[in-house]
Amino acid sequence: MILNAELPGVPKEKIDIELVNNQLRIHAEKEEEKETTNKKYHFSEISYGSFTRTYNLPRTVNSQSIKADYKEGVLTVTIPKSEENKGKKIRIE
Repeated sequence: MILNAELPGVPKEKIDIELVNNQLRIHAEKEEEKETTNKKYHFSEISYGSFTRTYNLPRTVNSQSIKADYKEGVLTVTIPKSEENKGKKIRIE
């Protein structure tokens, strides 16, 4: 299973990922400061925002092998299935 989250402008250090009781929680904070100076005026603005998303995962995931990658504003979380829960072919005797 692969989960993608678009987080443009959010620094990697401001993203928190947690797994508790088969719930994957993604929390991110964005703070942007903009300043414009002209001969006639000076303008300063700070915008702040945060978000949290929680996803219920099936019990068949291998929580020890979950990996996360963040490139160009896209967080990719790879959630593999557990080998023991993938199923097994049963031979008829």
